[in-house]
Amino acid sequence: MQKGISNLFLCGYFEKEYEKIICSNQKTPAEFSANNVQGRLIGGLKGNANLKILSAPFIGSYPIGNKLFTFHSLKFNSDIEYVSFNNVWGVRNISRAAVLKNKLRQFIKSDNCKIKNIIVYSAHTPFLEAAVTAKKKDSGIRICLIVPDLPQYLNLNKEVSLAYKLAKKYDVKHFYELCKYVDTYMFFAPAMKEMFDTLGKRVIVSEGLLDDDIFEKNEEQKKSIVLESDKKYIVYTGKMYEKFGVKDLVDAFITLNDPNYRLVLCGSGDIDEYVKKQAKQDSRIKALGQVSPNESRMWQLKADVLINPRSNDEDFAKYSFPSKNLEYLASGSPVVAHFLKGMPEIYRDLMFCINDNGNHIDAIRTAIQNALECHDNFERYNKFKIYAKAHLMASSIAQQIIEG
Repeated sequence: MQKGISNLFLCGYFEKEYEKIICSNQKTPAEFSANNVQGRLIGGLKGNANLKILSAPFIGSYPIGNKLFTFHSLKFNSDIEYVSFNNVWGVRNISRAAVLKNKLRQFIKSDNCKIKNIIVYSAHTPFLEAAVTAKKKDSGIRICLIVPDLPQYLNLNKEVSLAYKLAKKYDVKHFYELCKYVDTYMFFAPAMKEMFDTLGKRVIVSEGLLDDDIFEKNEEQKKSIVLESDKKYIVYTGKMYEKFGVKDLVDAFITLNDPNYRLVLCGSGDIDEYVKKQAKQDSRIKALGQVSPNESRMWQLKADVLINPRSNDEDFAKYSFPSKNLEYLASGSPVVAHFLKGMPEIYRDLMFCINDNGNHIDAIRTAIQNALECHDNFERYNKFKIYAKAHLMASSIAQQIIEG
C-alpha cells in the first residue's frame, strides 16, 4: 500500500446485493460485463491503495432503457458511495456530471494528501468531465483513464435514433477534448493508442484482468457440477446483438444435426425475437434471457464448448478485447472464437479459432465441431493459466495503475 496517496475510483459499479434492484428497472440489458470488470479492479485496488469508491451506476436512461425517472442513491456503506441523478435521456449525463463534480469538490477539501489519483473507469464523458474539473481546482490530482471500449462504440444496438446519433457525435468530441488532462491511460487493445494523443503520457496496455483467485475458485466449483453424459452444451453468455455475431451462431448451430447438442444463450439484445422464433422451431436452442452473473458463470463452467462469435467485420473489433473471452478461458472449457485484430498473438494457441473464409456460418460450425472433438483441453487451459497469472491478475494491474 502506498502511504500518503489518496486514490478515488470513479465508476459505474453496483454491488451484488443490488443486482435484482438494477435488473427490475432495466428495459435494456444490464451492464454485467462492465460490472464484473469494475469489481475485479476494485478488488485489486483495495489490496494496493488507500481507496475511495464513488459510483454512478451504469443503468439505461429513462424512458427507453430504464423505468426510473430519477436514480436514487443506494445504501451508503464504508467502501462505496453511490450518487443520485436525473435519469432522463438528454439530461442524464449533465446531471451525472454535476453531482459527481460536487462530490469531488468534497474529496478535495477533505483530503490533506499532497498527491491524489482519480481513476476513471470507461470512456464515459460525465466521469472524465468531473475528474477534469477536480484537477483544474487541484493541480496535484493525477487522472488515470481506463478505456475498455472507445466512446464511439459504446452502443452497438442496430436501432438508434437520429437524436441519439447527433448527441453521441457531440459527446464523443467533448470526451476527446477532455483527454488532454489525462496523465495515465490504460487501454484494453493496443490499437486504441491510435485514437489518443499519448505523447508525454503514461500508457498501460492489458487486454483485461481477472480476480487473483479465479482459477482456484473455478476448479473447486467444477468438482460439484453434475454433467449429463449424453448432452453437449454449446454456451454463449453476453449481449444478443447481431453485430456480435449471435445470429450467425444460431444459424450455424441449426445446421448441426446431432439431437444431443444444446445451444444455451444467456443474454438479451436486438435479436431476441429472432432467437425466440428459432428456438420454437428447434427445441435444442435454450434462450434463457439475461441471467445473473452467478448463473452465467455456472453455464461457463458446465459448458462443453464456450463460444464468442464476434468477428472482425465491424470496425470496433480492432479497438476492443471481449472480456468474456478471458472468463471463458479461465473456466477451463474449450473456447471457440474469432482471432480478433485487437488480440495478442498468444490467443491463437488458446482458442479454437473460427477460420472465416467469407462464410461465417460454415466457419462457426466447423470450429464448434473441432472443439467438441477435442477430448483434452488441459494444454490450452494450462497455457492460459500461466499467461494470465503473469499478465492479467487484478492485483498486479492495480499496482501498475497507482504507481504511475
